[in-house]
Amino acid sequence: MKCCKIKIHLWEVFTIFGIDYLKEHFTHNQRYIIVAIFSMFLPFYMCGAVLIFLTLRLLWKGEIQEAYRQTPASRYILIFCCLSFIVSLFYQNYIGAVCSVAILFILSFILYYRKHITSELFEFISNVIIVMSLFAAFYGLIEYIGILNKFDINQFEVVIFNNPQDRVNSVFFNANYYAMMIEFFVCITFYKILKLHDLKVEFKKFFYYILVIFINLFLLLLTGCRTAWPTIAIGILVMLIVDKHYKTCLCIFTCVLFVVLYFLLNPSQFPRVDNIVAYFLTRQNIWKVAIENIKSHPLFGEGPMTYMHIYASYHGHPTEHAHSIYIDPILCFGFVGIATIVPYIVSNIKRLYHLWKQKIDLALVALIVSFTVMIFVHGTLDYTVFFVQTGFLYLLIASSFDVYNSHEV
Repeated sequence: MKCCKIKIHLWEVFTIFGIDYLKEHFTHNQRYIIVAIFSMFLPFYMCGAVLIFLTLRLLWKGEIQEAYRQTPASRYILIFCCLSFIVSLFYQNYIGAVCSVAILFILSFILYYRKHITSELFEFISNVIIVMSLFAAFYGLIEYIGILNKFDINQFEVVIFNNPQDRVNSVFFNANYYAMMIEFFVCITFYKILKLHDLKVEFKKFFYYILVIFINLFLLLLTGCRTAWPTIAIGILVMLIVDKHYKTCLCIFTCVLFVVLYFLLNPSQFPRVDNIVAYFLTRQNIWKVAIENIKSHPLFGEGPMTYMHIYASYHGHPTEHAHSIYIDPILCFGFVGIATIVPYIVSNIKRLYHLWKQKIDLALVALIVSFTVMIFVHGTLDYTVFFVQTGFLYLLIASSFDVYNSHEV
């Protein structure tokens, strides 16, 4: 009984300390953002519910409206989402209509995030993401042990299965979604390494970050996602180039070349090598169906999740999207639909370019650029950024240039 009382007391102290810390260092508005960050590590439907609740709450308080008024070109978000919603309803793509509303909620919260983000808050949430990535990895390891037991493997060994249901996804619904989240986790952690001023003084932090990266990379191996490995390598190299660490970039690039050479000489060691041909044939079938539908609906598409809405009509492979960031947006939104959101994207690019040109926090610029490069590299063969957690985390980081508002710049 005494031990139980001590545990309760320690838990109360921890809880009070955490709340007091947040109240002391962050405003009430910023704490909404922190809640959203933690929600990313819940199952996607719970994460989505939390983001919707927070956005509705902020809408009721008038914070979302204020964010729209203060953010350049934000009206194009409303035009884009309204058009997507109308097109989805016109083609009876009701899942697409729901997704259009969800996209509006997420982008609206991102505008709120841009209004309230500061350097201190960004460093805090990046630390939270790094720590929570370890919890996701721990959960993934438990999941993997369950997979091994399913196949009557009673000792821990690394076995990569082809079946998506037999690959680790942690709390992210699908192994490929978890793989993209790991890409983001690794680059955020690497960003923290770039922010270290003196490795001799801060060597404990350095080894902690290296450990986090290796743990996440091990879980990436268990996801069985092949596309993620070159994506991470390119993301890290881009960060080093943008942040002007050319010597380190050359060293890592050399290591990458040796790894590539090893797999060229030992192709049987490549993960899931036995189904690569079938994998590409399936992708080709998906892309063929998507392109055929783009030809018949080039201007407005048929709304989000169009592929899932139309694949049966073309006797295509059953899946949710077109598995390409270069094809699916055109399939879903059409050229006119995409054009409606371009002014908002261009406004953000100009803001980021200004930070780079003025050499304001090159490490942050490097992180944002690497995230964007990674979604296009990974997006060559998959569209994993179009999901609740992956899309939300990407948009958060990509919008973090407002850490430095106009008067600071």
